[in-house]
Amino acid sequence: MYREMRRKDRQMTREEAEDLLKQADFGFLGLATTDGRPYVVPVNHAYVDGFIVFHCALQGHKLDLIRANPEASYAVCTQHEVLPHEYATRYRSAVAFGKAEIVSDRDLKKTLLTALTERLAPGAPFPCNDQEIDGTCVVRIRVEHVTGKKRD
Repeated sequence: MYREMRRKDRQMTREEAEDLLKQADFGFLGLATTDGRPYVVPVNHAYVDGFIVFHCALQGHKLDLIRANPEASYAVCTQHEVLPHEYATRYRSAVAFGKAEIVSDRDLKKTLLTALTERLAPGAPFPCNDQEIDGTCVVRIRVEHVTGKKRD
């Protein structure tokens, strides 16, 4: 189902790739439009118990696409440096694949929003009451497959 990485000398272990998902605070969500075209959008995220978690408005293009086809990919890059004299780049990146799910349970949404808050604003108080939680969409992607690649 998933292709093997061609440059095995740059391949990370699954654990290293998951560590990148934990370290990164944003990435690029990839979805397919209903006519098969790619749609990629940057979002902030947290990596929680094997899920990539992000929040958004209750309506929008991302959600329409997820409802039509929940298959998603998510890419992060925590380091990158162009090395012009070597015609190369130093980098650490990961790409995850899985199914996106719109979270409807309020308690789970609060738990995931709390994790996002802690990840993106460590030590800050949780900013949402129940009404604000109900007015926020939370999406999580169960990571079924992840690869990482690096050039140090």
